[in-house]
Amino acid sequence: GALGAGRGRIVRQLVTESLVLAMAGGALGLILASYGVQAMRSVVPDMFPMLQHMSVDLPVLAFTFGISIATGLLFGLVPAWKSSHTDLNTTLKEAAGRSEGGGGSHRIRSFLLASEVALAVLLCVSAGLLLRSFVRVMEVNPGVRTANILTMNLSLPDTKYDTPLKRATFYKSLTERLETLPGVRSAGAVMFLPLRVSILSFRIGVNGFTIQGRPPVPPDQRPQADYRIATPGYFSTMGIALRQGRLLDPHDDLNARRVALVNEAMVRKHFAHENPLGQHLVMGEPTEIVGVVADAKMYGLDAPVEPAVYVPHMQHPAVSMGVVVRTAGDPAAMASAVRREILKLDAEQPISDVRTMETVLSDSLMLRRAAMLMLIVFASLALILATVGIYGLTAYSVSRRTHEIGLRVALGASRPQILRLVVGRGLVTSVIGAAIGVAAALLLTRGLSGMLYGVTATDPLVFAGVPLLLIAVSAVANYVPARKATKIDPLVALRYE
Repeated sequence: GALGAGRGRIVRQLVTESLVLAMAGGALGLILASYGVQAMRSVVPDMFPMLQHMSVDLPVLAFTFGISIATGLLFGLVPAWKSSHTDLNTTLKEAAGRSEGGGGSHRIRSFLLASEVALAVLLCVSAGLLLRSFVRVMEVNPGVRTANILTMNLSLPDTKYDTPLKRATFYKSLTERLETLPGVRSAGAVMFLPLRVSILSFRIGVNGFTIQGRPPVPPDQRPQADYRIATPGYFSTMGIALRQGRLLDPHDDLNARRVALVNEAMVRKHFAHENPLGQHLVMGEPTEIVGVVADAKMYGLDAPVEPAVYVPHMQHPAVSMGVVVRTAGDPAAMASAVRREILKLDAEQPISDVRTMETVLSDSLMLRRAAMLMLIVFASLALILATVGIYGLTAYSVSRRTHEIGLRVALGASRPQILRLVVGRGLVTSVIGAAIGVAAALLLTRGLSGMLYGVTATDPLVFAGVPLLLIAVSAVANYVPARKATKIDPLVALRYE
């Protein structure tokens, strides 16, 4: 301004610089988003086909472009307007001293930095809670074997398999043929495979029942259990252990008495003080309990185990079944051989959803994993931005206080004293921001309670570790420019303008 530049020219220059930086940031954000979307598509399972078509399209580009311009104008116009109204005499006098002082601009910078640290703490706490929760979920025993298991879904056409005997014969013949394949150790089938979760998260195949000999219960008050139709080989194939009685066997056919297995959750809930073997469940017709098997996770690792009843497929032939094959080696390598065997039995039989049990387990954790990864990415970016902000503010403060620091050195201040002076000032701002972030996290992370497993929304390890991490990062970010300040030559600093 002292050299003749008009206020309009100063405003245009500063706003232009702000817009260039904002557009560069928007372009970098689009690049990161593009790679992020590709990474997201690669981990989304086939059960969510809509998510497979995610992309950075024209509306996203337009939105990013608009946000970048708005950000550049918002954070460029205010400082530009303020700079254009600065008193020249005051500015020239301040330039001579080159001291930062304690004016409003410093308070604004400190406020923005504290807000950045608070946001980083909030995101890091949320990411930490989800990460610890994910680790706890992965430690849960699914109750079924996942290694060396190949799965697929079959649905028999009603026109061709129009009688119970035809359906029963097909699955019996199929499992027997699969067990003769080289590399196959056992095979079975079940209506509704375990660990199959849907985005709607509801129970499937649930039947109401009564227990024979107990007082009658109104239909709307009958207890419920997951109802599964299974072949005899299903339990050994999936590693579901027998706890009591016997398993289903080939003699449990249409001509035999109706039998069923129950899981341990059923025993705990309905037979806590009596032997379940020999008891009869009434599900349309009396069915004798002949065995108790171990609990298996039906709806994901983080879902509670519900009471379950398993009935023989030969007595209740189903149209749609999930086929499971236990192999000696890589189960995916056996997919073609298993498919050929099915087509030999029925050349027109459709086969769907061929995948290993390990993939089924991984897909069941997709939503939890995706939420965790997104928060980790956002928290990492916030941590990087906070670190850069702390370093930038401290470096700027050191440059503005060169004259003051030189004077302190000339009056006998030691290097450790200068370090404490510079680092301490930056740490105060970081500690305030961390405290605000912890307070915000205590309020907002309660919304994550529904996604947490084995971890509370106020987990002390996360709430103590994250602020300490941010303060440690702040100390390092402050130390680099502070170390530079200790090397200031007092003779040069006193002449510094």
